[in-house]
Amino acid sequence: MNYILVEQDERLQLLISIVKRIKSNTVVVFSENQINFLQELFILMGIKTNFRTYQQPANQSLQIYYDPPLTEVKSGLVFVLPEEKIPNCTESKLEKNKQEQFATQEVMKLVSSNYNLNCLAEKAYKDFVYTYQHKLDQQNYDVLKLNPMRLCKSFGFEVTPKLNNFRLRPSKEYPQKQTKTNQTKSKKIKKQSKIVNKKVNTKKHKN
Repeated sequence: MNYILVEQDERLQLLISIVKRIKSNTVVVFSENQINFLQELFILMGIKTNFRTYQQPANQSLQIYYDPPLTEVKSGLVFVLPEEKIPNCTESKLEKNKQEQFATQEVMKLVSSNYNLNCLAEKAYKDFVYTYQHKLDQQNYDVLKLNPMRLCKSFGFEVTPKLNNFRLRPSKEYPQKQTKTNQTKSKKIKKQSKIVNKKVNTKKHKN
């Protein structure tokens, strides 16, 4: 099994980069927490690939474990944060493509303007943190080393969503006014969606 080191705010950018460089039908992405978010996002971005929630026999040439695997895997590519230690693995490296760095900006625009995607991104973020907190070996995956202000970028957020009953860092690193910003944006997106739907329904009745 191989691993690739990736910063918390570059996880999604790296995944998009790998999938774009390799033919979509040769890649399968395993994700415990983000499957719905990733599928919706990739559809909106016009990117085709295969997603699975757990390991399955596959003929694809590359199996990517985007979330830390909950069980032992013998082959594939695991995304690992620089702060983590994964025994019995070989490091892989990938040169950065400057053009693909714009993927993060595109994702943020989609998450901020699409209510459904926004909700999926927030749930994926919270589930990801929950898995680190409750399901992973803390010797290798330390939840306290997650940085919310960096991690949230890999879910399309400019500021971290609010985590109920749990904080990754002291509140001074992400004050309450920042978490409210995300809530305000989400409400605004929902309101805009209702207005659009109302206008569409009005036109239908007139016709």
